[in-house]
Amino acid sequence: MAEQNSNDLSFADALTRSCPFDAYDEIRDTSPVYLDPITGNYVLTQYHDVRKALLNHTQLSNRTNLIHVRENPVLDKMYAERGWVPIETLVNNDPPGHTFYRALVDKVFTRNRVAELEADIEQIAHDLISSFEQRDEIEFLDAFAIRLPLTILADQLGVAKDDIETFKFWTDVTIELVGQVATPEREVEVTRHVIDMQNYLAEVIERVRKSPNESIISRLANVDVDGRTLTMRELMGILQQLLVAGNDTTTATLGSAMKLLVEQPEYVDRLRTEPALIPKFVDEALRLRAAVQVLFRRATEELEIHGVTIPKDAIVEVRFGAANLDPEVFENPAAIDLERDNGQQHLAFGAGKHFCIGNQLARAEVRIALGAFIERLDNFKFSRGEDSYNYLTAYIAHGVDKLWMSFDSQLQKS
Repeated sequence: MAEQNSNDLSFADALTRSCPFDAYDEIRDTSPVYLDPITGNYVLTQYHDVRKALLNHTQLSNRTNLIHVRENPVLDKMYAERGWVPIETLVNNDPPGHTFYRALVDKVFTRNRVAELEADIEQIAHDLISSFEQRDEIEFLDAFAIRLPLTILADQLGVAKDDIETFKFWTDVTIELVGQVATPEREVEVTRHVIDMQNYLAEVIERVRKSPNESIISRLANVDVDGRTLTMRELMGILQQLLVAGNDTTTATLGSAMKLLVEQPEYVDRLRTEPALIPKFVDEALRLRAAVQVLFRRATEELEIHGVTIPKDAIVEVRFGAANLDPEVFENPAAIDLERDNGQQHLAFGAGKHFCIGNQLARAEVRIALGAFIERLDNFKFSRGEDSYNYLTAYIAHGVDKLWMSFDSQLQKS
């Protein structure tokens, strides 16, 4: 049986992508397996369906030809001539291949390594606040949310801080290749920029292979894998995904968390009084406004969910953002609840073997950043009325792409 749509709702629509939450509520109960009329994808929005799909690598493969690796002769020719043709490593791979690469990267993103970085994160956060705390207003993303994770990432990848703006541009355009909304002409344009990034990274890799250091890129470039080092193509596959996951998602989460605090200032006061609750607030922000709203799976065989037949090779969308607001799992799901018993069960970082590698680092960055803001600043407000913020319209990513705000700085550190 094929799912019959009751309307023309599509996640390919820019307005729906920018704020998909009403759409989730509309289809979650009536069409838990929703056939998108434009993309032809089967959309899962109920929590338990999404979680089961994330754990089902046999019937629902990560090799979709939609994320980073794309079968496109025109783009492959460009990569072959000037860069490295993308290869399945992490996000777009299944066991056992995924297991091999994941084990390598897990050795880098350890709990101890993240703990070692916390002092640096705190220092960067306070330095950034010091640079703007006397201003009448700031654009939060440009002044803080973009710069914090990119600075950390630049340190860990051994990349020059002067190149931070360039890396932000590269990660932004890379996201355009994810999903089904870029035109063929735009794909060619974006691929040129991705190849530029590859060549930049290749120079860094060659440098750290000659002079190893403690950076992530050096560790990955020099790790011994069954008597060999990773090839340049393998390294590009891993690093390209780490670049996007390592800064854009944290930036989006910081922006969403700050918007929640501006809209509900009572939580600023409470978190200042009870800073031990900041991690719970971070989880609520992740649950309410997942930076990655959706990823894709390909049906390796015909399967049935809720009586809907999904054909072999069909694309299935696992909608993290919808699952996190499922009232069957989270009571009063649209509200912040710092006493929520199951708050950490959200799927903002995925589940199973593909659970986000950098989740510990992302949590630390957001927790420390919000703590620094609340410690030093107060009276957060939107400074430009209805023009204070815009939402992204990317297919997989959610968040604001600008957030103009004002504050009082009488709480700055002595």
